[in-house]
Amino acid sequence: AEAEAADELVEPTESDEPVDLVVEETAEEEVDPLTAMTREKDEVFAQLQRVSADYQNYMRRAQHNQRESAELARADVIKTLLGVLDHFDHALSAEAEGDEAKALMDGVRIVHDELMKVLTQSGLGRVEPAVGDAFDPEQHEALMRQSAEGVEANHITAALQPGYRYGRRTLRAAKVAVAPESE
Repeated sequence: AEAEAADELVEPTESDEPVDLVVEETAEEEVDPLTAMTREKDEVFAQLQRVSADYQNYMRRAQHNQRESAELARADVIKTLLGVLDHFDHALSAEAEGDEAKALMDGVRIVHDELMKVLTQSGLGRVEPAVGDAFDPEQHEALMRQSAEGVEANHITAALQPGYRYGRRTLRAAKVAVAPESE
């Protein structure tokens, strides 16, 4: 009898098909249509505000990038003119002998001054360090170490070539000699 009871427990059911379990679903509470529409309106409004803020940030970045690109383009053009300014400086440092040479030098000086005026109005600044100024690697390029009486270590002993800045950018560092560290 016990064996038959054990066999009954192991025997398969009449149907091999899976049994569907029925789970009672709880009905959602009915939502007031006005509340649903208000909630949807608030979500759409919040999304609109985010999109609007993203667009404003995009426009701000685009304008900044445009200004930055224009400034870089102007700086590049001005940088190409620095060699011309150097040639003017060399020409103006020469001694003029004779009336014709002096008249020519006066003309060169006028052209140089007019070019400097235009470039200065465009934002170009000349960096002309003085003897005794502290060496600043952002504005100066040390070409050599040179001792000078009364000048502290790492201070400028001679200005060899002027530098130029455009706005906050150094276009060309001023070339200088710097006092060596004391031994």
